[in-house]
Amino acid sequence: MKRPAALSTVSRAQVERLFWRAGFGALPGDVERLARAGRAAAVREIMTPRGPQLRRGPAPTVDGQPIDPLNVYGHDVLWWLDRMVRGRHHLVERMTLNWHDHFATSNEKVGETKLMLNQYWTIRGRALGSFRKLAQALLRDHAMQKFLDLENSDKDSPNENFARELFELFTLGVNNGYTERDIREAARALTGFTFDWDTKAFGYDPQRHDDGVKRVFGKSGRFTPADIVDLAIDHPRHAPYLCEKLWGYFIPHPIPKATLRRMVTTYKRSKTQIRPLVEIILSHPAFFSSLGEPDQVKSPVVFVAGMLRKTNQFVDTDSWVWMLNDMGQRPFYPPNVNGWDQNEAWLTTASIRARYSAASRVVEKMGIKDGSLAKRQTPAQALSQAIRMTGRPWTSPLTRASLTRYSRASVATRDDAWQVEHYWPERLRVLCHMLLAGPDAQVC
Repeated sequence: MKRPAALSTVSRAQVERLFWRAGFGALPGDVERLARAGRAAAVREIMTPRGPQLRRGPAPTVDGQPIDPLNVYGHDVLWWLDRMVRGRHHLVERMTLNWHDHFATSNEKVGETKLMLNQYWTIRGRALGSFRKLAQALLRDHAMQKFLDLENSDKDSPNENFARELFELFTLGVNNGYTERDIREAARALTGFTFDWDTKAFGYDPQRHDDGVKRVFGKSGRFTPADIVDLAIDHPRHAPYLCEKLWGYFIPHPIPKATLRRMVTTYKRSKTQIRPLVEIILSHPAFFSSLGEPDQVKSPVVFVAGMLRKTNQFVDTDSWVWMLNDMGQRPFYPPNVNGWDQNEAWLTTASIRARYSAASRVVEKMGIKDGSLAKRQTPAQALSQAIRMTGRPWTSPLTRASLTRYSRASVATRDDAWQVEHYWPERLRVLCHMLLAGPDAQVC
């Protein structure tokens, strides 16, 4: 009988990199399957999701009861975290999170979870489609209209918030090809949206829209709200800005000039399609560089969702709400319209402590009880068991050596019955905790 080929360490690392940066961590079985199939097959699979959105597993609960994201504080966070944990359409979900950061809208100001969930579905359904259609949909999105004061902005007192952020953050970049006059003129064109506080109804009133001639980016016309979005997307500075921003979500290094030119050309020829841009990024050699020294810091939600996925755990407590808040990332509540700061900004004294607490919660649910391990387990066996229980995470040679030393020293001379009962399971708990929350676990 022919023995299966041994898995390549490099191919395993490539699959892990792909699913951490373009998803929320691969399940152990997926790593082995796709490592054998090869990197190209792994990229194709994550680019073309099939089947149900969620894998089998218990639906999210709190104290054994189903969550209620519309009516209970914090359950909106649990609802989305569950979709990250049980999700099968990895890239779609991750891009939804990326666009939530790009078009940052906070329920702190919106004040209505239903609108935020509606915005989630608006983004998710267009996450890999046309950026133009995504931007136009968010112009009409009611959470966005409340957040950036489009609702009830009329011709007599046009509000400039949406116009400013549309240019500065969503399409062009700070001070990149527009003037203050462009913002003022665009704000005039963005008037007419309405909101009735008594009936909570959104609408559009042509009588409140400024239908006069405006001049934006050197062009004149009786521009409508949709025209302003199109003008921004057709601006020559837009495509380079968006391609560079998109690159940054996946690769924490400057984009090569040749790659930027290729992406800009692809973006324009595809009529603002997002999918081919992401495919270029995920297939780029830079995406798979430094596999032995990962250098992108996992955001809090990616860190938590990945831990739960790797240990086959699910959302069953509302503790994740305050833990994610302490780590610095609570979905549906970005800190401001700029979204969250990325990479090293995630790692502070307070946030690292919160990450360690989160890992403690996961280890506690593993059920490694005192008295559950026999004295005959060797240091190597203990470390191997911990690695299996935590989903075979990446570890550097230095970390592996440190864990090996600890595995040996932590139970040395502890031979009495009561010591075996406590310290041998404690060794396994500590090994699991360090694999989940140590320095290596923070990066991908």
